[in-house]
Formats: sequence, structure tokens, C-alpha cells
Amino acid sequence: MAGVGVDTKIYPREKYDRVTFSAEQGGAASSSMPDYKRYQQERFYEVQTSLTLEEARYSEMRKKIPGLGRVPKDRIHKQDQDIEFWKRKQEHVTFVKQNFRQIECSKFVPKPNQTLVKKIRDLKCHCGEILTEHAGLSNAQPMNNVQRDIVEAYLIPEKLRRIVNRETLFKAPPENIPVVPWSKEEAFRENISTTFGKISFVNNDNQIGGSKPAKYVRLSHKDSVDKCLELMGKHWKIMEPKPPSLCISVIGGAKSFKLDNKMRETFNTGLIKAAKTTNAWLITTGSNVGVMKAVGNAVSEGQSFLWDNDRITHTLRLIGIGPWGYVKDRKYLESDGNGRFPVHFKTSNVIIHGKPVPLNPNHTHFVFVDDGVRNTYTGASEFRAQFEQKVSKPTEAGGLGIPVVLVILEGGTDAIHDAMVSLEHNIPVVVCSGTGRAADILAYAYSHTRSNKGELKPKHEEKLKEKIFDAYGERWKEKEIDENLQKHLKNVKSCMDHRDLINIFPMNKHEDLDIAILTALLNSKAGDTSDEIRQNQLKLALTWDRADIAQEEIFREDVLWPTGSLNDVLMEAIIEERVDFVALILQQNVVMKEFLTSQRMQDLYEKSLARTDSIHLQKLMDRKINTHRFSYDNLAHLLESLMDKYDHDYEEEESDGQNSVKVTTVRTAGQRHFKWPYKQLMIWSILMLRQKMAKFAWQMGSEPVTSAVAASRIYGSMAEHIHRNESALKEKIVEYKDEFEHLAKSVLEECHVKHQEKAMMLAERKSPTWSTMTSLQIAASAENRAYLASVACKNSIDNTWNRGIQSQPSQVLVTVFCPFLLFSSFLEVNAMGEKKAGTFQKILTFYTAPITKFTHHAFLYMFFVAVFTYFLLVDYQFYEITNLEIVCIVWIFTFIVDELYTLLTFPSPTFHGKIRDWYGILKMVDMLNLLLALVAFIIRVIAMETYAHEAKVIFSVNCIIFYLRIMKLYTANSSLGPKLVMIKMMFDEMRMFLLVLFVFLLAYGVASQSLLFSQRDASWDILRDIVFYPYWQLYGELDFEAAMSTDTDCVSMVEGQRWNSTKSRMVALMKCRHDYWLVYILCAGYLIMGNVLLFNLLIAIFNHIFTKVEEKSNEIWKFQMYFLTMEFDNKTALVPPLSIFPHLYLCLKWLARRTCCVKKSKGVQFTQRHLEFLQLFEKEEMANYLRQVKSEQKDSTESKLQKRVEELFKLVEEELTADHGSSSFNQTLGATQTVKMARETTQLDATCPLEPSGWPKTDAVIEYAKKLEGQEGEGVKQDAKDSEDVADDDHVKKDKKKKKKHKKEKKHKKEKQEEEKIINMDQQNNAKPESEAWKDIPTPAWGLQPRDTRNLSLSTRTSPESAPTSLFLQRRLTPQNNLSEDSEDSEENSRVKGQEPYNILSTPARSPRSSNFQVSDSDSDVPRRHRMKKTKLRVESSTEDERRQSKKRIFKRRSRQLSESD
Repeated sequence: MAGVGVDTKIYPREKYDRVTFSAEQGGAASSSMPDYKRYQQERFYEVQTSLTLEEARYSEMRKKIPGLGRVPKDRIHKQDQDIEFWKRKQEHVTFVKQNFRQIECSKFVPKPNQTLVKKIRDLKCHCGEILTEHAGLSNAQPMNNVQRDIVEAYLIPEKLRRIVNRETLFKAPPENIPVVPWSKEEAFRENISTTFGKISFVNNDNQIGGSKPAKYVRLSHKDSVDKCLELMGKHWKIMEPKPPSLCISVIGGAKSFKLDNKMRETFNTGLIKAAKTTNAWLITTGSNVGVMKAVGNAVSEGQSFLWDNDRITHTLRLIGIGPWGYVKDRKYLESDGNGRFPVHFKTSNVIIHGKPVPLNPNHTHFVFVDDGVRNTYTGASEFRAQFEQKVSKPTEAGGLGIPVVLVILEGGTDAIHDAMVSLEHNIPVVVCSGTGRAADILAYAYSHTRSNKGELKPKHEEKLKEKIFDAYGERWKEKEIDENLQKHLKNVKSCMDHRDLINIFPMNKHEDLDIAILTALLNSKAGDTSDEIRQNQLKLALTWDRADIAQEEIFREDVLWPTGSLNDVLMEAIIEERVDFVALILQQNVVMKEFLTSQRMQDLYEKSLARTDSIHLQKLMDRKINTHRFSYDNLAHLLESLMDKYDHDYEEEESDGQNSVKVTTVRTAGQRHFKWPYKQLMIWSILMLRQKMAKFAWQMGSEPVTSAVAASRIYGSMAEHIHRNESALKEKIVEYKDEFEHLAKSVLEECHVKHQEKAMMLAERKSPTWSTMTSLQIAASAENRAYLASVACKNSIDNTWNRGIQSQPSQVLVTVFCPFLLFSSFLEVNAMGEKKAGTFQKILTFYTAPITKFTHHAFLYMFFVAVFTYFLLVDYQFYEITNLEIVCIVWIFTFIVDELYTLLTFPSPTFHGKIRDWYGILKMVDMLNLLLALVAFIIRVIAMETYAHEAKVIFSVNCIIFYLRIMKLYTANSSLGPKLVMIKMMFDEMRMFLLVLFVFLLAYGVASQSLLFSQRDASWDILRDIVFYPYWQLYGELDFEAAMSTDTDCVSMVEGQRWNSTKSRMVALMKCRHDYWLVYILCAGYLIMGNVLLFNLLIAIFNHIFTKVEEKSNEIWKFQMYFLTMEFDNKTALVPPLSIFPHLYLCLKWLARRTCCVKKSKGVQFTQRHLEFLQLFEKEEMANYLRQVKSEQKDSTESKLQKRVEELFKLVEEELTADHGSSSFNQTLGATQTVKMARETTQLDATCPLEPSGWPKTDAVIEYAKKLEGQEGEGVKQDAKDSEDVADDDHVKKDKKKKKKHKKEKKHKKEKQEEEKIINMDQQNNAKPESEAWKDIPTPAWGLQPRDTRNLSLSTRTSPESAPTSLFLQRRLTPQNNLSEDSEDSEENSRVKGQEPYNILSTPARSPRSSNFQVSDSDSDVPRRHRMKKTKLRVESSTEDERRQSKKRIFKRRSRQLSESD
């Protein structure tokens, strides 16, 4: 609902924003409308406004149906019923008036010392506002002089009324304004808040993706935070449809804040990813400046809407909590007391220093905090801090239990204060270093703090003061410098007291801000070992979908998780399809069989059906079982309709094998466990279309081959019931089906490569997991032709087809005609476990094999067709029934019995499945044909003389079907079998083609007949002529004389008769066919369209079908062979007509089993031991297949390219960091942390052009990296080879280490001697002053830095003459890698978490008195030559160490790559 927080109604911007007609516009004037009609119209409009979006859609359809209006009549006549829309609005207004206040200044007293003000109207009160903007005078409504005098008398003290009044506003203020006391307690007045509603930003309509008005409210800084949260939750519905998992508060710089392109992209991407992942609230001050504008722009890029029926909500909630007095044009947000729904507000990008700032249009909610002060940025910080603390408090303590994290970008002194307050309340802070000012100050303090006590070394503390002064000291007065420095330094140290809650995020690195936020949240409670804290951390990591962080930070080896503590998280991970988390939790001794009880499975279905992504399942359940409510009975009915057979597979109660006594474990219905829990999980995942979770359950479950085929079967059945309008959903389901079919085929082929016989057993196994169905049965029902065409399935089908016969089909054919060959070795038969196949076993094996049955059936059926043909042509007698006719009828009866027996024994689990899979349309035609023959015979018996001719017609039709039935025998041939499918598909397309052809045929036929006959009597001959002649003309039978020329016989007959009148004669002549010239033209056009266009179209369609079938002819034929094999495998050894005898025997046997001779036990093919063996075999081969796929993906070209690009960028980044590390202290952050130096010096800047931000261009960087790789290739290969040889021999490696160590010690000893020698020599000479020595140091050009300066921190040095007088601006130039002075601090900082260095690259200043060297204080009194020599020795030693370390890192990386590839 607009403006009320309900968001469920579509409404106009104003109360009656609809088209009205006046008399000038052609309509009746509004004054002429009666009152009752006007009331009825308003009532109708209010009711129409209250309609939901779905109801409004049908209003246009209702309008076009007679008797119905746009709105149902019962909705209009119910005038006593309050409309929900307006009712909720009134509740909203009442809640704001009862709980929130606004503060106004009621006493105007100008501030002293306003000497620059030229007019009295511009004088500002102590509250910060001018007179005309005070309450009472700032109203938009006009006021007369009397009213204005009354208001001024109330606002202006009596001493000032002579100077300040409406007549003197435009005069210059006097020099001496009377002093009037003013205090907040006396001047400020609290009133009921009248500023609330919705803001529709006028200049934000062009936003991509659309915009939605933002809700706002104005409240006092003393108002309750609880009431504010209640307003947001109850009336603004900010907790719907899903409550947030995180609250991100962003603070930082305002008018001086800027981000370059790279940092902006890093910030936007990370922030939006974090917000969308966790459904987080984002909190700023709401202004359109600085960090707030940057956050708004980021939200604008990632903003979208959630559509739930007619409810529209933002996916990203950006809340602005800012001071009311610092909002530009704030008076337009005020209302008359009932709110503004909405107010059309125009924002601006113009920022004026010292003036209020406009609102950011990308915020979704505004909370304006009013402390009475105007035009000053005060009042909102405390309320915002209270708000964040309330949100972060646990629910037991009265909070919302939502974690809060503070993100700092740049910022002033208030940012440091806010960070201190947040840290004191245990709110973690993420500092985005590299953005400037407050962020860099905190980052520097963090990197140089020893522990959580906030201790800093004196030199670092001095450096920190310098950074604070550089950031904020420009506006300080000289006497305030020391006080402000100590104040802000104290705040920084207070922040460092909670160092474990701070996380430094370098903005110039290729990292993700969302991961930094997650890390900060996890580190905030890292020391707490309570189960609740670990649960919250795990839920955060789950929301972020970062299983890697959870494994490293949460699931540590020293953490013991109580039993059942991970159940809720595991349930959430399954619902959200966090597969990595499910696998990780299962590694923590969580057993799926114990976790997934029947009650949890029911909860899983109920929660899933309540989600919006389960609409497809609800529709499927409504269509199949007429309800979408979950119950296990409904689930069983649904799955039986999808895959024919389903069992819940509850685990049976264990019993004692000796005493057969059941265990007395009492379990409720909700505690029942499943035998195969991963099967249940996979079924749920399939129904919910969670493919990743389904594949995970498939991998973890039993029987991978059969389970994959079953999954494909369920997906296929679901796709059949998807409406054709939902084509995208159907394609998605079919894609999932094909993926599981490919998995089943691939795993089975992997098993076949390992062991052929076991692979065939897997295909033939009756799966206990899937209701004793074989994978072949399920695949045939799902029409998985690719699976049935696999080698293992084909071998299994061939094995069943031959049934122990190992000879060629030609030998079987010969043996059929020469049975005595069974007593010889002509036919080979498998012994099937016996030592040797005997003659009797050989005979039984031969005659029970499906291939033999098929051969007998083929020849006997062709003999039957020949007999029936002879009977129909020769032996059929009209007045008697011959013996041959009786033989044919008996034979047909045995066909019917055989068809019924085959149907009942076909291997499908249900009768419906038997009819669907085997008894298709052709079988139905065949059975109908057989029954029709029996009917014809019965007719002959009853009324032979009367219906003898009709019976022969029926027999003639039977003969056609009998001949067509011969094509069924072609299925056994690999060439003819697919042709049958091809003919069927062509026949279907030809039916569609005839519908098109029939249009042209009728059009030409009707037109030609109407021209050939001027007049004609009604008869069926007209329809015959319309269709008959055009149809045969398509085949070239034009017959112009009989079809289009004049009928001379008819004309002669009319002329030869006598007629009473000429009119009668002319009418008779009109009924004769007459030649007409237009008919020939129409015939030519008809033949061109029919013969040339349509027939060629049909040929093209047939060609497409032929190509399509020919490509998959092998799969089609093997699919056909499965059904043919199963059919003849279940037939009796004797075929019709002899099959009647075994059928009678089987019928009697069935009756005996049903009555007296009950079979005691039923044998099984595989026992439990066999099944476990096969399952272990296929699980192993599935694992091998998955490893192979993973290896192929890893070794793919794309993966290698991506890995290589990452290595190149890392290398380039190291080189750039080293080369640009000499940028000045004012421009970079090089002095805030220890710079990590690269391996060697390059001249990258000389070859790579730079961007405005200081980074080289991407193309040039890549080219340079490739060149550098080529130069280092030979050396790296040689180093890797040498290191590999050393690694093969441990003794040699130790010897070399000793030699290197000895050589290094010798070298250092020699360097020390030379250094002492130089010192002794210099002591004998007169050293120059430090300033002169500094002047003689040459300035290296950019891009030509000396090679020995790589390990020095380079910064701009000012000359002694230009040194600042302030103590806090003196820069001490010290080497950052000084081993002697900073060794202790470096060791301590190396143990600090998150101390990875950061840097921003920029071009150093070129000054004639600047140097890229830094000289330590300890060397300031040493002569110039000694200092240069000492520096050179230190650099050479450090460079050599760096080079050795670089080689070691390269060797380790290459060795790791080789091991991974192996």
C-alpha cells in the first residue's frame, strides 16, 4: 500500500489522479453531476483502487462481458465495510502521531558576530535557522499581516522586535544588536510529528529498472528506538518477505570524498554482493554526497524488486538515518498532520559548502532525526548508534539479533569517533585502506600496534600524529593543534584497544569486500567458544555460501560440536542448496540416516512448498493428485504417477536373529528413519528442481546407475506435465533429465570397461532401492534411448535375446528348419554354470530362447497370412462356413490369447505402465483388428445369407492389417527397424501437410466449379466435383475435356427438348457445364502452388525427418530391440496357434496357486551379499568417473588460460608495487605499512603508459608481463631443475646448504672488514656537513632508478631551508627494512593478523632538491661516502636474499603445480 508500508495496492499519486471531463472538453461539467452520482463515482473509484493487481487485470475482461462491470457489484454495495487500504493508512498515521515528536525553535535570537550578513532576513538564530524558516513563518500557505504579526510576536523577543520585524527584513542589520539570552531548553518546543509518508523523487524516474517511492519519518533524537523499529517492521514491512541476516553501516567522507574507477568497482561489487547474499540492511546518513552517494550509486546498480502477487518490495534496503536540520528543501516534506503519500521531491547534485545537502534518491527508507538545530550536521550520530546497537543485540536482550558491521571509507574525525563507539559495543569494523584520511589513519595504527592494548612505539605515535595533522589540521587554529591531536590520538588508541574487531581491507587489491565483511564478523567472536556464537558464525558463513571459510575458521579440529547442534544449519543448507556446506557438515560426524527422519523430511517439504520457487511443484500436485498439501500418502501417489512404483522404504525394527524378538525401541511417527535417506533427499531435490543437491545425493547414495536412471525418469514425467506456455521451465527440466541420463550411461560404461559381466548385472539387477525395478525397465519407461544404446545395456539385451545360444542368427535359422542339428555340435549353447550342456538342456535352451520364438513366430505368421489370403480370395463361401475359415478364426483367437498373455507378463511395474510402454496405438489397432475378425465370423454364423457381403468387407480390412503387421517383424533388422519410426514420423507430418493442401484444393475446386456451372441443383455430386477433380489433377490427371470443357451431351439434350418458355430453356442450359477461360488460369496457379511449392515443401520435411532419424538410427533400433526382446522373452515356447496349450496349462496353474497350492517362497536373483558386492563395484567406478571428469576440467584449455592470466597479474602487481613504491608520503600510503618488495627492478614505467590513477594500462601490462616471463623462463627452468635434483638427494641438499651458509658468513665478514676500513679512513678526513652531503646526491630520473634501491622506502625529501616550523610536520627519513632498528617491531608485526601491506601507485614529484633515497637518523653524522657505501652494501645483501627467496617460491609453486597435475 503506497505510503503505508503495505505495498499491496496500485494507487494514483494523488487522491483522485484520474481523467475528468469538463464542458469545454466535450463532456458534462462537474457541477451538473448530482451529489449521489458523484458519491457513487468516488465510491466506485475507491473500491477499484482497493483491488489487487490480479483483480485489476481481470477488470478489462469483465468489462467486455455483457452484464459484468469492472468491479463486482457486491464489492460496491458493501459500503459499511472499511476498505483495508485506507484502514491501514489510518493506523500508520495514528502510530506516528502517538509515538514520534518533532522539535522546533520558538525563540528567534540572532547569533553574535554575524558581521558578514548584509540583510536582517539573513541573520541566523542560535538554532542555525533564519527567521522566515522558523515554525509558523515557513508555511507555504499565504498569511495576512495580522497573522504574521501574531507569529512574529511569538517568535521574536520584545527587545528585538524593533530591529527584527517584517518591515526591516530587507534592511542592513545594526552594528550593535541587543543581547538576549537563548537556551535550548527555553527555545525548543516538541510537537507531534507531522513529517512522514513517501518520497517520490521526480528526477529519478529515468533510473534503469524503474524506481519506487521511499518511505520517510521525522522523529526526535529523544524518541524510542524500539518504536522506530516497530514502525519499520509493522507499517513499513521492512522485515518482509525475508528478515535480514546482516546490517552493514557505512560511514566516511562527505564533500571531499572521491573514489577512482578501480576502487569504485571494487566497492560497488563487494557491497552489493554482500547485501544481496545476506538480504542485508545498508545504513548511511541518506545524503547525496560523498560516501552516501557512492553507496546509493552502488545500490542503484544492483537494485531489483521482488514480486509477490501484487506486493512489490526492494531486494536491497538502503536506510538513511540523518539529521533533519541538514536536509536541503526539507520544508517540502512537511504535511498538514496526515502525512504525504507521496510527496514529489526533486533532489540535486549541487553541493554548497556550509549549506544543507540534498537527499540521495536511491535510498529506500529515511529516518530524519530532529534535535532542533538547523543547517548543522549534528543530532543523528547518537540515535544511529543506538539503532545499530538495538539491531545487534540478541533477541533475548530485546534486540533483533542481526549482526552489524561498520564499514569506513575515508572519513573525518567523526568517523574515528563512530568507529570507537561501535568497537566499544563489540561491533566489528572494516577499514577500507587506501581511501584516505580516517581509514588510512586507522589502517596505519592497526599495522603498527603491538597488541589489543593500543600500544604504539614513540616513532609510530609521532608518525600517527603527523598523519592526523595532515588530514585535519588545515582548519585548526594554532592553539587548538596540540589539544585536537591528543584527542583524536586517544580515540585512535581506544579503537586499537579492540584490535581483534578491526579488519583492514586494501581497496587497491584484487580482493572482495564481501569476504572482508564476513571475515570481520567471524573474527569478532573468534575467541568466544559458546555454541550459540559458533552457530551464528556458521549461519553467516552459510548465508555467504563460503564453505572454505567455515572449514578454516569454524570447523577447527579443537572444536567439539554437541550431538544435534548442526541439525538446524544442515536443514537450512539443504533448503538453500548449499551443497558444499552439506558435505562439510556431514564430515563433522553427522549421519544422514539419523538426521533425515520422517518428521524432518515432512518439514523439508512443507517449508519448500511455502517458498515462491515451488510453484511448479504445486501445479504438478494439483494436476496429478488434486491437492498441493504435503502428506506421505500424497507423495506416494505423486511419485507413483511419475515413475509407476514407489515405496517410502521405512527402516524396519531390528530383531534378534535367534529368538526373533523385536527390539523394544519405541519411535513415534516423526522419528521413523529411512533405509535409503539419500534417495529421499534426491527425490525432494528433483521435485524442487535443485539439480546440484540432486547430484550430491546421487553421489552419496547407493546404486548410482539405477538412481541416475530413476532421476531421469522423474524429470521426464515432470516435463510431460508442464504446460506448453512454460517452455523455458520445460527446457530446463529436459536439460536436467539429459544430464542424469548421461551420468547413468557414463558410469555404466566405466563399469563396462572394468568388467563387462558385472556391468550387465548392474543393468539387469532388480534394485531394492527403487522398488525392485531394473534400470532397463526405468530407462524404457523414460525413453532413455542413449542409456539403452550403451554397450552394457546392448550386451544385456543381446544376452536375453539369445538366451544361452552362442551361435550366429543364420545358424539358428538353419536349426529351426533342421532340428536334428541340435544333436550335433552345429549349434553352440552356454552351459550356464553346468560343467557341460547336455542334449536335453540344449533342446530346452534353444526352444525357449527369444530369438527362436521370434523365428517360429515369423514363419508361422507369414504362413497364416498366406492361408488367410487364400481363404479370402478362393475359399470364402457366401452360404456356408468352410473348414479353412474355421482354422483361420481359431488361429486369430490364439493370437488374441497370446496378445493378452504378453501384455500381462510384460516387465512394467503397473498395468498402466504395461499399456503405456508396450500396448501402444499400433497394438490397439492390431487387437481391434483381431476382435473385428471374430465379430465378422459371429455375424456369418448368426445371419450368413443376410450379412455375408458385409462380413467379407470386414475380412478384407482384416487382411490389410495382417499384411501391415508383417512390418513388425522388421524391427529385428537394424536397417529396417529405424525406417518404421521414420515412416511414422513422416505420416504425422503428412497429416499436417494435408491440412494445408486441403485449403488450396477447396479454394480452387469451389472457384472452378462456380465458373463452370452458372447454376446447379443441390446434390452430393457438387462436393465430389469440388474435391475429386482438383485432387487427381495434382497427380497429372488433368482431363480437361471431362473436367473443364463444355458438356456437349448436356447442351444437346437441352436443345433437343421442348420448353414452354425461353427462360426455362436458358435455366436448363445454365445447369450444363460450360467452358470458361479463367478456369484454365486458376488451374495453372493451383498446379504451381500444389505440385511445385507444396510437394517440394513436403519433400523437404521428409528429408529433414530422414536425416534426423538416420543420425540416431542406432539408438532407435536398440530401443526397439529392448521391447521386442521383452515381448518374446515372456511368450511361451510354442507360438500361435500351438500356444493355446501352454496358455491353458498356465491358466490352470494360476488357479491352483490361488486356491490350494500356494508357493511357499519366491527365489531371488541376487542375495544381499551379491547386491553389496555390485554396489561397491559401481560406487568405485562412479568415483573413478568423477575423478576423470574433474581432471579433464582442470586440464582444460580455459582453465589453464585463466590460471596463467592470474599468475601474470600477480607478477605484474608485484613489479608495479616495487617500482612505484617511491611515491611521496602525501600522495601514497607507503609509509603506513612495511612495503613488500618485489624480486628485481624493472623499467616498467618507461614502456607502459600510465592511467590517470597511476596504474599502467592493462594491455601494456600484459605485454610487459609476457616479455618478462620470456626473459625469466630459462633461469627459472634451470633453477627448478637444479632444485629438483637437489630434492632427490637429501644428503647433497644438506651439504649445499652448509656450503651456502659458510659462503654467506664469509661474505658478511668480508663486508664488515671493508666497512670498518672505510670508517677508519673517513675519520682521518674532514666530513662535509649533512646538508652539503645531501646536496651532492644526484636525483635519479623516473623509470631509471638504481637497481640497489629496490628495498628502500622512497619518499620525497624537503630541503632544510624549506622545512616546516611545526614539530608535527617534520618527516624523518628512515629505511623501512632497517634490520637493526626495527627488527623487534617487525617480528611483532609479522605475528599480527591482517598486516598484509597495501599501497597506492602514483608518480613521485620531480624536484631538484628531492631524492628517491631515505637516510636514517643513525647515519646523519656519518660522512657522505660512508653513508653511500653502507647503503649499497645493505641493498646488495637484501637484494641477494630476495632473489634467493624468489627462487624458492618459484620452485615451490612449480612443484605444487606438477603434483596437482599428476
